[in-house]
Amino acid sequence: MKVLLASDCYTFQTGGVTAVVKSLEDGLRRKGHEVKVLALSNSYRSYKEGDSYYIRSLPFPDYPEHRFSFTLKDPLIDELIGWDPDIIHLHTEFTICRTAKYIGRKTDTPIVMTTHTDFEYFNFGRFRNTSVVRALAKAWGKKVYKQAVKVIVPSEKATYFPHLIPHKDKVIVIPNGIMTDRYGRTISPDEKKTLLEKSGFTCNGHTLVMVTRLSKEKNVMEILTYMPSLLKAVPDAQLLIVGGGPDMKRLQRFCEKKDLTKHVSFTGRIDPDMVYKYYNLGDVFVSASLFELHSMSYLEAMAAGLPLVCREDLSLRGVLEDGVNGYIYQEEDEYVDKVSKILSDAQLREKMHRQALIKAEETDVDHFTDKTIALYSSVCET
Repeated sequence: MKVLLASDCYTFQTGGVTAVVKSLEDGLRRKGHEVKVLALSNSYRSYKEGDSYYIRSLPFPDYPEHRFSFTLKDPLIDELIGWDPDIIHLHTEFTICRTAKYIGRKTDTPIVMTTHTDFEYFNFGRFRNTSVVRALAKAWGKKVYKQAVKVIVPSEKATYFPHLIPHKDKVIVIPNGIMTDRYGRTISPDEKKTLLEKSGFTCNGHTLVMVTRLSKEKNVMEILTYMPSLLKAVPDAQLLIVGGGPDMKRLQRFCEKKDLTKHVSFTGRIDPDMVYKYYNLGDVFVSASLFELHSMSYLEAMAAGLPLVCREDLSLRGVLEDGVNGYIYQEEDEYVDKVSKILSDAQLREKMHRQALIKAEETDVDHFTDKTIALYSSVCET
């Protein structure tokens, strides 16, 4: 089968969408399928690297790490039309969506779309459930998913999104998958010590780790706000925040203001191939995000054997089993209690470590790829 994957987020942007696309791309190739990827370039120049096609683009003025393009006339696009894919799988609703739909119309190829984002939350925050926002979301969703024959969502949570209501008969749940062996790799004690020291920390067994994009919707500030209370319970607790993003300076200023700089360290953006090393530095993975659909960082953390402590959210269903491979919390006192309990009890931590690895196996990329291929086949047969 010839599969064209299309995404605005690809090799130039780390994050969950990129990780999903790369996992699916690799999984499809391992199973003998021919795959090409259509994405935005990081410059006003189109070019090709192997089977990856990068279309010239411009940066958003207020969000330069995101890019856009209106290009439909390009030799690379013509080449993909000539390739005549059997299926087009869109992982975006924006720039490259338009380009891929154009290819689909020219080749009469069926289109499958995956929605990765809670757009109502991202754009409207606490106003997302108002009647006006819901009406706007439905109208937008009715148009953007019209050409898709199926819409994949990674969790049950996404099935309730207003923008998908007009197409509820097309929606199918396929949880994301990861290459568990990639994140299950370990590092030597010496390398762990070196990396912790680089962050200003010691190897004390009380390290919390977050791997996330630093943007407001990820709610990193909540974890920082809870840090003084956690330090009263665990004085040598240390929080390692792995990743970059537009909210980084604001978060760093907060740490300086609250005298947390000795206990909180920011790595900035890390090469995706090196991220597994930073999971190795942690004893517990923490997150306060309510923005996730089926967070790749949660799956990666479990593959690394880390217990999870996460704010209660529907996206955790089937991922975090409370009291088994970590804890779910709702309030600050509960967060401090759960994190303290794991950090202070080596036997509990080891038990949750084993359960995290077991749960991670359920999310292996082969399961994800097989379910996606089955959907492609059903679409192509109709």
